[in-house]
Amino acid sequence: MKKLIICLVLTCSVFTLNAKTWSIIGKALENDTTLLEQDATNPNLYKYVGKLTNKSFKLFNGVDYYIPMCGNNDPFVQELSMEKQADESQTGFRVSYVSSNKLYRISLTDGVAPKLIVEKAITYNHIYLIGGPVNTHDPNWLLGDARELEKDPENPFVFYYRGFLKYNTFGEERGAIKFLTSNSSWDPAYHPIGTSNMPLAQASKMRLGGTDTKWEIPADGSRNGYYVIKFNTLDETISVEQFEHANVDYPANIFITGEAMPCGWDNNTPEIMTPTNILEGKYSWTGNVLPGQFKFLKNKGSWGSCYVATLKDQSIVYDQLLPVVYEFEYYNNGGNDYKFLIPDSGRCIINMDLAGMKILVKKETQNSTKNLKMSDEVVITANAGKIVVKCFSAFKKNLAIYAIDGRNIYSNSFVYDSEISLPKGYYIVKVADSKGLNNVKKTCILN
Repeated sequence: MKKLIICLVLTCSVFTLNAKTWSIIGKALENDTTLLEQDATNPNLYKYVGKLTNKSFKLFNGVDYYIPMCGNNDPFVQELSMEKQADESQTGFRVSYVSSNKLYRISLTDGVAPKLIVEKAITYNHIYLIGGPVNTHDPNWLLGDARELEKDPENPFVFYYRGFLKYNTFGEERGAIKFLTSNSSWDPAYHPIGTSNMPLAQASKMRLGGTDTKWEIPADGSRNGYYVIKFNTLDETISVEQFEHANVDYPANIFITGEAMPCGWDNNTPEIMTPTNILEGKYSWTGNVLPGQFKFLKNKGSWGSCYVATLKDQSIVYDQLLPVVYEFEYYNNGGNDYKFLIPDSGRCIINMDLAGMKILVKKETQNSTKNLKMSDEVVITANAGKIVVKCFSAFKKNLAIYAIDGRNIYSNSFVYDSEISLPKGYYIVKVADSKGLNNVKKTCILN
């Protein structure tokens, strides 16, 4: 019985500590009282991120006010111990020099002797993935191979990598990656914490600078495939949000250029084909065309790697599949530079299938451009750990999947069908046309 009572007391003590609330009181923030957010992985850590003024503030845990323990009351880039306030006239914390256009992070570590520190919350415009799986040069890694992550439109600290990673067949550290803050310098870089490499599949904390540790995918190919990686510079965490095993490596986009295209012959600002099902290497582009030549580029800003026709000036026949071949640096390797030829002007849908190495060009008819009743042509099902969306028209749609709490966990565009593997749970699936109209929503349950 005594052991049971002790366990209950300990349990209640831990619960009380974890359930505690800390607030910032004073004129330093926009509101006189601002609740700190408890860290999801460390219940003793409380954080605030946002604007800050050089006014004074104190901390309040729901019972007592806390002030600096020593004479120094400026916690900027130095951790200060706190003590309970004995008198209201006692001085609180104050950051002497702040910038009105910067964000700051206030971190409070709870415990027997609580501590506080204020730091600048650095935001980056760009984050890049670099490493063996994306290396095109043997043996060294090159900055030119760095792949840029997508920045979250709402959270300036969150980035996403959406693309393929494969254990390379050549080069150094063939399965290792790290992240750069610039594509023109190796430093500073983000690494997993610790002194050794860490599996990419394992969600982890990270650090900026220090020992050159890396995340890894295994040499046996079991983690080759399509990844959605969430990268949070504020929490300094990285996690794999989605993984689909595949031994292919389709590009994030394909580009079209030529006299038939609105961009003309331009490899810096070509037309962009978006993936409709990247796991199957399917892409689509819709736009106005003129009579003339065009071809496909693998990389923007380069003529070297192209998807071209098998015949010189291969004339497009609408609604007919035509073969396409990949030429790597054709001008050095003796390949061809055959173009496709659009016979007339109009509005077209160009579909590329890299798995089958075929293209299909359709005239976009009046019926396909008008607003359709999406609910009549979209079928959304959930089964065996997958959400499947099937459509019966040849125009591009946008797909978004949300967790039940409103978090966006998947976004992409597609034409005929899309299939997404997800963990068990409740999801809201939204399909809309390319203009964001004619929304279809459905709640799905994956058991």
